[in-house]
Amino acid sequence: MGPPEPDGAGGDDLFYETYVAPLETRMLRTAWRLTRDPDRARDALQDAMARIWTQRQRVRSHPNPAALVLRITIQAAIDALRRERRRRRAEGSAVPSSWRTIAPLAAAEQREAHAMVLEAVARLPRKQAAAVTLRVLEEQPYGAIAAALGCAEATARVHVLRAREKLRHLLQALGPGGRAAGGEP
Repeated sequence: MGPPEPDGAGGDDLFYETYVAPLETRMLRTAWRLTRDPDRARDALQDAMARIWTQRQRVRSHPNPAALVLRITIQAAIDALRRERRRRRAEGSAVPSSWRTIAPLAAAEQREAHAMVLEAVARLPRKQAAAVTLRVLEEQPYGAIAAALGCAEATARVHVLRAREKLRHLLQALGPGGRAAGGEP
């Protein structure tokens, strides 16, 4: 738990300096790892900061504020991916416009694989998406994941296990030969 803070504007400034500023670079890196787009990562970071600000009392009282801040950031990035997927679906394009340039085959395959993983993570339930992201990308221990999710460590392990299992099935469905033409698997 963080240090007690006075009420009022001074407390709000102290909140940012205590809970958000030390994690800002890590938050942006986490958002970028999920979105792989600098603009979308910055947008997700701004969304996360707005959410953190509205939930500042929850962050202050959380047993592991840093884990909660990262969880909120992960959710903001996943929400950005979901918005992008809906936008692409509405426009009829499965490939982001920034990737429509001619690229070497290996780079194109890597982007396609990354896009499939991001799409699969975006389809997971929120707690599973946050748990697997914290475990795989942020390499957090299960105790920190449990604190971020507000659950027992055993439950955090189950969230990660179930997320990995669902990802395996989703990636098989999204992979070559598994994707329905122009729609959901």
